[in-house]
Amino acid sequence: MGRRQLKHDYIILLPSDREAPPTWYRVADERIVRRGRGTEWLPPEQQDEPDSAVGAAMLVLPPHATTLHWIVCPGMTTRQGAAAARLMALEASIGEAGELHAAVADNDDPEAPHVVAVASQSAMAHWIEWAKEHGIAQASIVPSALLLPTPETGFVRAPVGNADVVRGPDTAFDGEEAGAALIIGDAPVTRLPADTIDDALLFALEEPPLDLRQGAFARRSPALFDSARLRRIAIMIGLMILCSLLVSLITIIRLNAESSRLDNQTVTLAQTIDPSVSDPQMAETRMTALLAARGGRGGFTGTMAGLMTAMQANPNVVITNVNQGADGALRVQLAGSRAEDINDVLIAIQEAGWRISANAVQQRGGRLMADIMVVQ
Repeated sequence: MGRRQLKHDYIILLPSDREAPPTWYRVADERIVRRGRGTEWLPPEQQDEPDSAVGAAMLVLPPHATTLHWIVCPGMTTRQGAAAARLMALEASIGEAGELHAAVADNDDPEAPHVVAVASQSAMAHWIEWAKEHGIAQASIVPSALLLPTPETGFVRAPVGNADVVRGPDTAFDGEEAGAALIIGDAPVTRLPADTIDDALLFALEEPPLDLRQGAFARRSPALFDSARLRRIAIMIGLMILCSLLVSLITIIRLNAESSRLDNQTVTLAQTIDPSVSDPQMAETRMTALLAARGGRGGFTGTMAGLMTAMQANPNVVITNVNQGADGALRVQLAGSRAEDINDVLIAIQEAGWRISANAVQQRGGRLMADIMVVQ
């Protein structure tokens, strides 16, 4: 019995440089169990089926990848405020609104600022395609700056991946950018320990502070069947169709063989009356013509077909002689090893709707013989 594979959750921290390798965390039972760099985060035994090996996944963007806005919309419901904040963030951003993507964080307080992250649509398409290529197509996309807790005053600072992130009450940015010192000024800065960031990453994996997978870039529902399972289903359906075709082919071959056997028997029996008969069509023509010449009625082949069908009731009975009289009746001599075998054939002929008359069964040599007459 195959061993059941364990699914892991993954946190992928993208670097500022697209060419640099990302940092990844493997998560199991709400704990980080392994860390690494690069794109080979799956265990070796799960490399071939990433769809069945990955649970939840999250891409963490470097701070410069998005522009964050804190927008207050007084007098509006949270839903109205979120929609208005999104439009205002797009208007305040550099670039055409049609080329930008804005996502709004969940907010239950209509008086609190709405946090909006803005990124280019091309960047969103790149991140989603990258995630798809690396087996984490359903990953959430979260700005790293929002992973830090919001301070009441001053700023908090901590490394997230390779980035030094700074967050204030209504701002967040890369601590290494040129204007960072001017923004901070003389305000107090609290440096957070590394384990705080690990806890923040694990919490964000379950409840992202803001997921850019909204609107046109929202996650699609996962497919009911993954690609590997679809391939297996296709193979099984193909095998079923092939087996069905083979059964049909064997049935056709058997029917053709049975038809040929009956044709040969018809020709053999017809040759006892007319030795020049060479095929079933000639047998039909010659026997019908002979019957007509004698003033008979009906067809030889039809009566013989009924007789041959009845013969299948017992394969131990054979026809030793047959001829058709002027009245159209078939006079047939049957041979068998037991009287019961001959009676099986006689009963089958009657059940098929033919009238028969039979003489008493006689012993001739080591066989029993019966002379019967089949009337149409």
